[in-house]
Amino acid sequence: MAGPALATSAAKPVTPGAFCKDAQVNQHGRTKTGKLMVCKRKAGEERARWVAAGPEDNPPTQQFKFGADKVKLSSRRVAPGLRTTFRVACPNTVTVTGNGYTRNPLPVKKIGKNTWTATGTFRSHLPNPTIATVVCKGFGSVRFSDSPEKGGTGMKPNQPKIPVGRIDTGDGSMYGRTDGSAAPLLAGGWGVLMAAGLGAVALRRRTVRERP
Repeated sequence: MAGPALATSAAKPVTPGAFCKDAQVNQHGRTKTGKLMVCKRKAGEERARWVAAGPEDNPPTQQFKFGADKVKLSSRRVAPGLRTTFRVACPNTVTVTGNGYTRNPLPVKKIGKNTWTATGTFRSHLPNPTIATVVCKGFGSVRFSDSPEKGGTGMKPNQPKIPVGRIDTGDGSMYGRTDGSAAPLLAGGWGVLMAAGLGAVALRRRTVRERP
């Protein structure tokens, strides 16, 4: 059954209980006092009537989709003592967990309408792989890993496969090997790799060598 349409069909005020045309079924109208009505045909009735619109009759709105684009990171590096701040867009409660932070789960604060933030500090000894998961309650999750080829990333589905070859990450670094195996970022910090479907994200740890 088709969903309700926007209230553009009835230019004149409608009367509750009055008959409406078949072409107006599921369309909206308003009474003289501004009450929202919908044209419906009840079971057993031959003709449709204007009835009060319920919550299920509201004009459709765009569905929120949670994915990697809804999570912003203050830093793309993974190293002992470094801090990462997650800024998340989500219309519901947000949780952030990770096996590499000094606290798990991370404290999450709401800083605006549908906007949440959490900050974590990496432990002195990091697990391999290091993983962090951001959950938007009721809308899905995004998972980050510095070593996706070692498992534990929960990346599903497996198709489409991760493309083979060099991929421009946008920050001057490249991802991928010509033999198709996973490779760390050659420069620039954390890279983001999207797995289609559930919005799983793999974050690669760049190789950092510091000498005096």
